[in-house]
Amino acid sequence: MFIVATCGPDQPNIAVLPYVALKGAIQSGEFPGEPPEIFLMQEATYLAHKRTDLSQIKAVGLPPISDVVAFLKEHDLRVIVCSPCAEARGIREEDLVEYARMGGAGDLAKGAKSHSATLTF
Repeated sequence: MFIVATCGPDQPNIAVLPYVALKGAIQSGEFPGEPPEIFLMQEATYLAHKRTDLSQIKAVGLPPISDVVAFLKEHDLRVIVCSPCAEARGIREEDLVEYARMGGAGDLAKGAKSHSATLTF
């Protein structure tokens, strides 16, 4: 499953949903062999910044993003951060968490094409 996320820490009730959806997809067994992959755009780019405390980003009735990321990392979580979106927010490659990398429109297209399902949040 491939997810495109645009909401960041300022909208925690939406920001946690891509991660919870990926966890659910893995647990369901419906996407065997597909590593969980998220493409972060706009305000969601802050979710891959080393200084963002994911344990503080919680949605009503759901676990904090940090708990879900720990599970996803065990399943080869891949996070691609939109480089123009990140750069506009002062985020550089070296600011990213270890499981994230910068990418562009080509990575977005490749992710959508190579996965059996794409969701947006």
